[in-house]
Amino acid sequence: MIHQEPISVKCLDGVELRGMLLLPAEPKAIVQFNGGTGAKKEFYLPFLTFLAEHGYACCLWDYRGSGESAPQNMKNCAYSFLDYGTKDMPAVKKYLETRFPTLPYLIVGHSVGGQQVGFMDNLENVKGMLGFAVSTGYLAYMPLAYRLLSAYFFYLFSPVSAAVNGYVAAKRFGIMEDLPTKVVKQWRAWCAKPDYFFNEQFYGKSVPAGKFKQYNFPVHVFWTSDDPISNQDSIRVYWNQVENQDITSIQKIEPADYDQKKIGHFGFFKKSMRDKLWHEALRKLDLFLV
Repeated sequence: MIHQEPISVKCLDGVELRGMLLLPAEPKAIVQFNGGTGAKKEFYLPFLTFLAEHGYACCLWDYRGSGESAPQNMKNCAYSFLDYGTKDMPAVKKYLETRFPTLPYLIVGHSVGGQQVGFMDNLENVKGMLGFAVSTGYLAYMPLAYRLLSAYFFYLFSPVSAAVNGYVAAKRFGIMEDLPTKVVKQWRAWCAKPDYFFNEQFYGKSVPAGKFKQYNFPVHVFWTSDDPISNQDSIRVYWNQVENQDITSIQKIEPADYDQKKIGHFGFFKKSMRDKLWHEALRKLDLFLV
């Protein structure tokens, strides 16, 4: 029986993050799950429930300015995209380590949830990281149709929505969760560069160097051949910037091998992936504990 417990995590700057714990009766490790940008956190609930059923205590939470962690007045929300990695992720880790001091610590990240792990200032004692679609987000690497869709979101929809609402009101249109204007502006600026936030315009300047050259835990990354964002080019560019004292393994997935017509950027977490990919991910997490 998996127990769900709502939690509130306070960041160093006073911002409160809302989330939940999925607790098995006798957890063997704690998993900090960092979701994708603007993704509804409940979308990941089936996958994390599966991990909890196999002994992993899991933390699912919303970034500041999004979902249940959004302020009542989004117009006055000055949060940045960088805050996800420099403020939110470290606060969640500190909370979980305080709550579960004896459990081995693992990180699972989807998209930005893996991208920004290197900005965390408290990566000590991490046993391993499992990533899904963790790459740069350079627009020109995307297939034309998706590139046009992304350009519409960044350069037309978002500026107009921000001008009208004071924030990017995407939820009502079924695009994603609502986001603070500054989050989308910074996201757009990074996506305009092949090497994303590692570009010399940002890295070491508006973006801290972080610990991307100092990973001291094993990493395994899944990506799928039909993902318009995390494709062969964007995966390669991102992981060429990360230096790992342990092992980084990158696994390409073909949808047909998993009995899927498509997986894309989000399909890893569909229930239809349980019998194959989810068990594969579980085995990777188990190996981190050996």
